[in-house]
Amino acid sequence: MSNKLIILSFACLLGLNGFSQNLNDELYQQLEISIYPNPAVEYLMVQINGEVKNATFELNSMIGNHLTIQPEETGYGKYRIPVKKLAIGYYFLIVKSEEKRFKKAFKFLKH
Repeated sequence: MSNKLIILSFACLLGLNGFSQNLNDELYQQLEISIYPNPAVEYLMVQINGEVKNATFELNSMIGNHLTIQPEETGYGKYRIPVKKLAIGYYFLIVKSEEKRFKKAFKFLKH
């Protein structure tokens, strides 16, 4: 029960940010974001298909602690995020673009 409460609280916290959560259908159709592998061991790869310039990333633990990451751009719309030093558990990766007023959270397991 407490894990569900933590997840719900975190989801509400994300929704209170200044970014619009009511994105139109056109933006969703233009953007396709995927993360892999899941579970991740050394690196988490992020693939963004669509027009997103200056994408930024945030990493948070399941309880909401903000973690510092240094994503490496490996190609157009491709990013590699090192997760090797993270403790085993679930994390939220938030991909956002202020230019497109876009924000989406992904849950992944660090194994």
